[in-house]
Amino acid sequence: MRFLILALVSIVIQFKAAGENVAIDSPEGWGMSYQTAATLNLGDGIIPKLEVGEFYLSGEVSTIPKLNADQQKIGFGGFKYEDLNKSPVFGRGKISSGFYWNSILELTWTPSLEINGAQPKGLWGFSWAKNLYKNDNIALGLRYFKLNGSATADVTCSADVVAAPLYSPENISGCIGLSSDKINFGHNGLELVLSPAQKTQLMPWVSYARSNISPSVHIDAPLEFIRERAFVETSGTLNSLSFGINYFITDQWRLNLSSSYTPLDIKRSEPAGGNDNFWNFRVGLSWKPATN
Repeated sequence: MRFLILALVSIVIQFKAAGENVAIDSPEGWGMSYQTAATLNLGDGIIPKLEVGEFYLSGEVSTIPKLNADQQKIGFGGFKYEDLNKSPVFGRGKISSGFYWNSILELTWTPSLEINGAQPKGLWGFSWAKNLYKNDNIALGLRYFKLNGSATADVTCSADVVAAPLYSPENISGCIGLSSDKINFGHNGLELVLSPAQKTQLMPWVSYARSNISPSVHIDAPLEFIRERAFVETSGTLNSLSFGINYFITDQWRLNLSSSYTPLDIKRSEPAGGNDNFWNFRVGLSWKPATN
């Protein structure tokens, strides 16, 4: 039985080593889409009016929902457990600056802090935003956004997997050490933002975003008789609905509370329970220097 499992694993590894492109609704594609959804470079609501030279500095933290054990069986087409429950949060810093044509330029960055074996690497985002229509009551804005970067994590061979007996259901591929897997989160898209036209202390907003994603994973896992090095990628589009409230504490300080929902499709051989869609909650704080 052990020889049979080893032979199967070796065949799959050899097939994936040259690179595999999977459907976005396959178990592997869903896993990459789920992780990418956590990093989407979405806006924090209203598109503020900033003159050239004026800017906001912001910090934001969002939740990453926890998946059950069956949802994490995405390897080998839904057969093998992968540790997707790494960091429970995702954060970024942002600077929003006034630009020409009454528009806003934004630059975001996620610090390279390791949490539970996962560490962002060079996660930088960019966006350009402008109000397209405005009357006495509402403002309709458009954002173009983009993000590049990656993260490393021991997804294929996590500490729990390595601690399990070789070729047991918990360590079916024979992991003997922690893996060093790398996922790329590249994406870009457009976001429509609807908000009140006049600035008040409490400003609700809602947005719809369509993102083009092309995530990929480089696997580097030490197994008993071989070092698995494989490449898996997917591509497709994600639709996200966001809503929230901006609360102006003072003229300089703004608090943002929001939530984003991204539906995700997955084709599994057996139901896994849990919510396969991505739904997070975000909190952000922005500061604008006083002007003379």
